[in-house]
Amino acid sequence: MNESYDAILAQLQAEKAKNSDLNGLDSTSKTSVWLGIFKVVAWVFYNFSLAAILHLQEIRDLIANQKVFNLRRYRSEALRFQYGFDLVDETDQFKTTYTDNGSEVIATEEQINNSKIIKYAACSRVIDNGRSKIVVKIAPEDLNTIFPNDVMVAFVKYIEEISPAGDHVTVLNYNPDILRFTFKIKVDPLVLNASGMSILTATYPVQIAIENFLKNLPFNGELSVQRLEASILAVDGVEDLQTLQIETKWIDPALNGYGLYQPVNMSVVPASGRFEIEDFNSLTYIS
Repeated sequence: MNESYDAILAQLQAEKAKNSDLNGLDSTSKTSVWLGIFKVVAWVFYNFSLAAILHLQEIRDLIANQKVFNLRRYRSEALRFQYGFDLVDETDQFKTTYTDNGSEVIATEEQINNSKIIKYAACSRVIDNGRSKIVVKIAPEDLNTIFPNDVMVAFVKYIEEISPAGDHVTVLNYNPDILRFTFKIKVDPLVLNASGMSILTATYPVQIAIENFLKNLPFNGELSVQRLEASILAVDGVEDLQTLQIETKWIDPALNGYGLYQPVNMSVVPASGRFEIEDFNSLTYIS
């Protein structure tokens, strides 16, 4: 119930008008007894509704302040990060102001939105040498790039300040995993030529299908070999498919760069959260 005092009083008067037994209460004086009683009752109802609304807000505030740090919470906190803004002391909320030439300035909505530079995040819990740790993978809007060191220093400090004591958190800011594949594709020569180009549109539909398949994978999503094959087989002009090899390689911190290619037998989750195609040179078309 969230109505004004006047609205509640009007409802009481409307209900009185519907009851013929109360027709005798017809005085229009502002000091009439019946109207006075209605005003008291309306005031009681109005104040009760205000108290109920306040109580509900207090409950919501308590729930908001007692959130449990699970994997979903870590992900939402990563996406909430504002680069260039400090946290309010003793809280996990960002300040809405910043200092410019010694003066306190209120940040605009555009500045706040632009500061939220982490566009993709995924969290998982892994066991490393018998110790449980949280792995947070992050990426900017351009998935082919990574965050510079200054951003990572700020983000790690932010995570350290908001995370519960005892949680061991590792942040991964890796270049994309490299995906390499070898497919032999049987095509309809009426639709695709010997290089896989569409005779009608002069595009390369198989390459487009593979790129779209990877784009549609969620961040940190599992790449299924069977589903990748299905997306190629769905291309107009593709009649059959033989998968000869699918491999990936990813950043290995011990090597300070990419490790060796590893075969993908059924599916794989990218260490960086996303894939980048090495090239399309290993697509062979036969008719």
